[in-house]
Amino acid sequence: MGACGEEKDKRDKDKNPIKTDVGDKNPTNIEPITEEPNGKLKSTPKIKKSYTIKFLNKDKNQENNKIIEGDSSINQILTNMKLKENSDYIIEFDNNLKIGAEKKDEKFEKILNEIFNNNIPEVINMKYSYKGLNIPENAVQAYRENTQIIGSAILDNPETFGIITYENNTRSLNPYYYQRSEYPELVTLNSFTAYCNAKNCLYFSGGEKEQSYEKEDNPLQYDEFICINLTELNTGKNKLVINKLDNLLEPRTWHSMIFVPNKYIFIVGGSNTKSVELYDIDEKKLTKDSELNEIRCESTLCLVNNMYLYAFYGFLLHQDYNTSVERCNLLKEERKWEYVNINENCATKFKPSFFAISYFINDNLLLIGGNDTGEDERFDYVYKFGKEENQKDEIKDYKFDLKEKLNIFKDKLFMPLDNNKAVNIPLIIGGDIKVIILDTENGEVTPYNYNK
Repeated sequence: MGACGEEKDKRDKDKNPIKTDVGDKNPTNIEPITEEPNGKLKSTPKIKKSYTIKFLNKDKNQENNKIIEGDSSINQILTNMKLKENSDYIIEFDNNLKIGAEKKDEKFEKILNEIFNNNIPEVINMKYSYKGLNIPENAVQAYRENTQIIGSAILDNPETFGIITYENNTRSLNPYYYQRSEYPELVTLNSFTAYCNAKNCLYFSGGEKEQSYEKEDNPLQYDEFICINLTELNTGKNKLVINKLDNLLEPRTWHSMIFVPNKYIFIVGGSNTKSVELYDIDEKKLTKDSELNEIRCESTLCLVNNMYLYAFYGFLLHQDYNTSVERCNLLKEERKWEYVNINENCATKFKPSFFAISYFINDNLLLIGGNDTGEDERFDYVYKFGKEENQKDEIKDYKFDLKEKLNIFKDKLFMPLDNNKAVNIPLIIGGDIKVIILDTENGEVTPYNYNK
């Protein structure tokens, strides 16, 4: 998403990031990636149970936070209540009945005594409500159920706007072109606009205004936010229907977007902001969500374990690449980003910008491509999650049989589809239109070209 075409080439020259070597260069240290029998797509790193409970006593108008974690009877009570792990809840107490006499749980009573200063209120019910985002237990499956068609946009032509769609049911690749002069909403969309696929639609946001290259630290930016329904393109109608949404809370360019099932779109970072915005598709509401720890341009985003939103690398405008990864727990009421400890165990130079990402076997993610440096060889990696507490995540080299260079993807998420397949439409160069279909169990890839 974002940079492509001639404008991207010009900006890359201006930006001129420094390439640095990372990891161990001895190929013998690279462990092979093995498959489990009947490998199953999980992406589920081991996470310690933790609940942040907000106890509210209505009668006394008292409110207290308590973090509960580890293997204890209170943890078991919360588990029996089927609360989501590592999540935020609010629990409300009414009156009439003493908790201690009914629950017969000393640890639970001790916690209540601590919260209410040894004066446990008389209660009849313990009601609770979830305070984080409503994410399905199997987000990968939710992606599949929400997606029948994906699209990729051609944004580098100032006169013509193009959309390439891939329809999963028919396995067909179709191009659509429109004159920008007929659609005022398309004027602001350019190579620095971000977009993502979500529920058979393309969502676009931001971008950089013309002739702003000289403003290196603060380029002129757009705040437009629009949606195009891909299912309406193949109806025989020549008219493009554009749904204009509320403007972004903050103009941005070189930012990233991702759809998180079943109804959220995250708009992350950019050239001069660490802010993260959240759009609720059902409520049609855009809000300020959180703040990254550092500025990230073109960061690659991915939902992990149905819980964490990861922001992988990116770059600093006109400077070097980001060398870190952040994540944010979406099940928390107040979301904060934290750094992830990583061991980069690569025999080649790791290119941490513009790569695409896909869910893969054995709790892994597959990182495909990277920043275009003019080299003939494409570099791909596997991201492995640490299984034990305090164990670092790891990046390793990975090779699969794909001859195309495909170093840059505009929408950086390979969208999961049926039968363990994931698809992405890479950067379109010279009219060569294709879709890449990845088998997420064995790493096999199939490029489908569009023939006029």
